Amino acid sequence: MNTGPDGRSHGRAGAGWTRREYLAALGAGGAVGSLAGCTETNDIVDSPEVFGYQFPYDAETTHVGPWSTSDPDSFYPLIYEARSYAAPASDRQLGDVVESVDVDGATATVTFADGFTWWSGEPVTARDTWVHDEIHSHVSSESAPSVELVDEYTLRYEFERPLDRPLVLSEVASGAVRTPVEFYEPWLDRLREATTDDRTEEVVADLRTESPGLETLLDEGLGCGPYELTEVSINRLVLERFDDHPRAEEISIPRLWLPVVQEVSIENLIKKGWLDGGTGTLHDERGSPAENLEQIARYRTTSGSKLVLDWRNDHLARRGVRRAILAAIPVDDVVEVASWGEPTARQTGLAGPAERRWLPESVRESFHEYPVEADTERAAEHMRAAGYTRDENDTWRDEDDRRARFNIGTPVWDDFVSAGSMIESSLGRFGFDVSIDRVPNTRIHYEVTQHTYDVMLWSFDGRPHRAYDVTSDGATSIGYGVSDASTASSSQGKPVEVRVPRTPGDVDAPESDRRTVNLVDVWRTIRRPTDRSSTVDAVSTFATWWNDALPDVYLGTEVTGLWGNTRDFEWPSEETGSAYGTAGPGGNPVFHMLKHGAIRPAGDE
Repeated sequence: MNTGPDGRSHGRAGAGWTRREYLAALGAGGAVGSLAGCTETNDIVDSPEVFGYQFPYDAETTHVGPWSTSDPDSFYPLIYEARSYAAPASDRQLGDVVESVDVDGATATVTFADGFTWWSGEPVTARDTWVHDEIHSHVSSESAPSVELVDEYTLRYEFERPLDRPLVLSEVASGAVRTPVEFYEPWLDRLREATTDDRTEEVVADLRTESPGLETLLDEGLGCGPYELTEVSINRLVLERFDDHPRAEEISIPRLWLPVVQEVSIENLIKKGWLDGGTGTLHDERGSPAENLEQIARYRTTSGSKLVLDWRNDHLARRGVRRAILAAIPVDDVVEVASWGEPTARQTGLAGPAERRWLPESVRESFHEYPVEADTERAAEHMRAAGYTRDENDTWRDEDDRRARFNIGTPVWDDFVSAGSMIESSLGRFGFDVSIDRVPNTRIHYEVTQHTYDVMLWSFDGRPHRAYDVTSDGATSIGYGVSDASTASSSQGKPVEVRVPRTPGDVDAPESDRRTVNLVDVWRTIRRPTDRSSTVDAVSTFATWWNDALPDVYLGTEVTGLWGNTRDFEWPSEETGSAYGTAGPGGNPVFHMLKHGAIRPAGDE
């Protein structure tokens, strides 16, 4: 193979190439590979109205669908209509394809808008979502509301009990309309005809591997977004404005170019300036971005990373030990080395945007803030107050002479491994007897769900309707798995009936200044439809307990944003506020803005 002076094979993107040359090479085929479709590449290269975005998948083996084993999470939201959008600190907003969601007790009625069509020309109706829900009832064992197809544009859902509107919307209006009934109804028929569990599993296995590929999406017109897939090749995808879409006139960029980043790294494309936008922060990318790329917005999300604590470990069941762990860890350094955003000082179980939305300012300002820098003297004070002393090896022991020992589990993902190593070494130097295991991907789901480690490094969902859900046993929430208020404790030994400081932030309150609260009852108030003040009071109570008890320890809240080409495109002004954080499924605000005409060619009137 002949290579150029940059060490790359001729015909591949390398040093000295311009975006035009790279596009031209893709269009010409040859060494880069032949391209499918009939779109003339010069139309793309010469047009000032083409937006470049990465496609980080193998275009030949990608199959798109809710149950596909290769579903492209970072792509499919672009080609379907979102049923709703959300920003980190605001209520969920219905997408244009959903006309309304009416909630009456335990019944939710979803009405879909008329006028949307699939690229094939078939209308988008309630039946497309109904077939999804029916198939999912065969595929998944998770509980879900029953669904009735009332008419072509209306679905009626029945829940077991009334729910607060945010929970209802997350059940019946999240995600996207992405299951055209013409393609998926035969799959539903096959599942209904399966008379045994084995036969059902066979059909589900086929569904996971035989969801439509990209060529099928193109040929059969199985998308419904305002950009239609018009070209698929091993090197790129091309999408063009779908003129029959209700928002077609709002779309100001008529064509999207998505290079397949199998051979060329995303970092290199950013360095060359061949991509016009993306999510995240540019400083996280290796190398220097091109001069035409700028960080346009940066904001905190409602997710992040935490230490999941199992209170069945006698040491972790003690509040003083949990506080000592937090004090001994250099949270700021851990978050920095793992690129986890911003360190968490106010431990409430909520991410910052959710705190601002659900907690009054007076309550937020009252919470105790734990230092994010390591403070081993403070940690030692917590241990001594909990009845521990150091032995001749500086290892902490309790009153029964047992070493303060626990094991930590972490996924093998690079950021978690880096964070875990720092946490282990910090706690070990402080005097805990600690060990750590790097859990492979083949075992991580089991280890997390079965709570096999005393401490697990994991992610959190910092919204009250997720973090405080005591009925869920998921590790991203508090993980209780308890629905009966008379239950004494969770499977991890965490109590259901707790003592809460009467004053938020009074973490040293004596027993006389505390009240007894049942967390199941508090959660029921949060989840059921009540007036906002009652919900806020319940959220404040839960946050006050968390701030004092530290059931889990939050480390960092994810900070993300978006960057883009400010030379060739005009982006919404900063006055648009939360528009930059607004996104549908997949959490991609760039897709949301492209699909709503908010990004425009420079100089466009």
